[in-house]
Amino acid sequence: MNEKMGKVGDGMPVDENELIVQAKTGDRAALNELVAQYWQPVYHFALYKTGNQQDAEEVTQETFIRAFRSLSNYQFTGAAFTTYLKRIAVNLITDFWRKKSRSPALTDIAEHPQLVADEEEPDVQLVSNEMRETIARVLQKLPAEQRQTVELRIIAGLPVRDTALAMGKSEAAVKMLQQRALKNLRTLLIDTGMMENCAGR
Repeated sequence: MNEKMGKVGDGMPVDENELIVQAKTGDRAALNELVAQYWQPVYHFALYKTGNQQDAEEVTQETFIRAFRSLSNYQFTGAAFTTYLKRIAVNLITDFWRKKSRSPALTDIAEHPQLVADEEEPDVQLVSNEMRETIARVLQKLPAEQRQTVELRIIAGLPVRDTALAMGKSEAAVKMLQQRALKNLRTLLIDTGMMENCAGR
């Protein structure tokens, strides 16, 4: 911690936290460096979720605008800066689909073997493969913390550790919320008649 802090452009290495500290002071070079480092990851994430290059660019641009507006309140929790950016992007993408009266595409739960293993519900994988848009709509009916867990873990694809840091909870609490959310999603699908065929198997 006693090492001399580098500054963008002075030839010394500058790590992520140092960049953020400098950016908080309004240092334009530091702000530009953050954009240069994280634009592509956020853009590719937005493109995957919106399926459209122009929409992805707009989401990415708005993500950085909102991130920098609230940068003075950014807390160094131990999570990567990309976690902070992805949380903002997830909210923007959710709003994007709501405005278009469509449902956001969910990452297949099947792509996250640990989720299926933790849940031990074979129907969860079946539902994620066959009814992604339905799940996205029903997701809005979950309690806030369960919904946020699904958004961060399954939609944003964050690991348990980063999700826990983002939510201010323990990893065990996140796993429990995730398990309850997946069970509640399945129950909601059955209750609404959207899983009649699956439930009868």
